[in-house]
Amino acid sequence: MSLLTWDYEGELFCALTTVTGTAEGRMTHFELSEARMVPGGAPSVPASPAPGPTAVTVLVYAPEDEKPAEVYFDTMQTLPFAVLQHFVALVASRLESAGS
Repeated sequence: MSLLTWDYEGELFCALTTVTGTAEGRMTHFELSEARMVPGGAPSVPASPAPGPTAVTVLVYAPEDEKPAEVYFDTMQTLPFAVLQHFVALVASRLESAGS
């Protein structure tokens, strides 16, 4: 699992990537959301970003599975188009580097 955050015009967004399963049963989940800062709990621990409600989900199956990727949008949320472009570029880059 990895979490990548970035700032766009003063708002924090994040892409959460999770891989589940193995071999032919492998599936990669990419989730785009606004990020929110979560307190560290102790005064010496700084706040850290965490994903908010997911606005866009991309499911990519193992190449052996021969299933096309699926994309889901939360119709109740809106995002700047530049944020969606950044997310799509991130997903494409990760898939290219994984050979999918």
